[in-house]
Amino acid sequence: MGIKDKLYGMYKMLQKLINLEGYYLCKRIRAKYYIIYREEGGAGFFSNYMCVLGHIVFARKMGYIPIVDMKNYPTLYSEEIPVEGVDNAWNYYFQNTDSTSLEAAYQSGRYVLCNGKYMEKYSDKYVMPKWRFPTERTIEFYTPFIEKDMRLRDDLENEFEAAWAKLVGKEDVVLGLHIRGTDMKNRLGHPTPAPTQLYLQKTYQILEQHPEITKIFLATDENNIKVIYEKQFQNSKYKLFMNEAFRLWDDGRTKRTGVHETKLDNPRKYHKYLMGKEVLQDAWFLKQCDYLICGHDNVANVVILWKQNRYKELVCLDPVEDD
Repeated sequence: MGIKDKLYGMYKMLQKLINLEGYYLCKRIRAKYYIIYREEGGAGFFSNYMCVLGHIVFARKMGYIPIVDMKNYPTLYSEEIPVEGVDNAWNYYFQNTDSTSLEAAYQSGRYVLCNGKYMEKYSDKYVMPKWRFPTERTIEFYTPFIEKDMRLRDDLENEFEAAWAKLVGKEDVVLGLHIRGTDMKNRLGHPTPAPTQLYLQKTYQILEQHPEITKIFLATDENNIKVIYEKQFQNSKYKLFMNEAFRLWDDGRTKRTGVHETKLDNPRKYHKYLMGKEVLQDAWFLKQCDYLICGHDNVANVVILWKQNRYKELVCLDPVEDD
């Protein structure tokens, strides 16, 4: 091998070592725990979820034990006081990935911080380029990580199961609807949801095609959409039901605010925590449905991942194209 080839080989090795993977591989010599956080408070609940999932995939690839820190790096769902003794917002909803606590990981001194960013390379693996819709390959790739490292708290799982059982009998067949409003209409990076009227048309179409459906579950962040569906199905043979949740009205303003960004003068106790719990319960209910109509957003994408796209029929309405 000539000197030029050796120099080029050294250059390529150095280039590999200084990239993200190389940096964390070098740190792994001493560090054991990979602390996951999201900078600047993160974003919506399932945007944070997908961000954490990507970092867990990365941590496992690099040989670390992933630990999520939403205590020292609070999110939009973090309360200023502990919720039932829990001060790490990740643990409001999810179990730790390992028996090691956040405090023990820090005290060990054998930890490294993540970069705090959304890592498309690991959070959007094999998704469709447009709107990050999960493909079969996406589902196959992420399912082991979700089942091992992103388990719901047992008490929440039990609570959701009991709530579902009160509303849905064993013989019921449920059509799930997830319709986003509020900030998704701003055309500021989000795909603009299809009009509610189109969702209604698709709802009636699915009901006509599948007469075995007995109930409709609606998950939405907007009161306007809730009222429209309540009026449509108030005297119907189909039972429409929803979870109790904080929702907003679309008052026609040009810029809408998302429920997770809304500043309230007199918020209910544990409002931030409850917003996370409510969207999580909606997603859990959507997973239980037999049919699903949705748009393109993080909630729908995660639900499809959880369900492994085993709906009897899935209708995902394309967003309104921006001008």
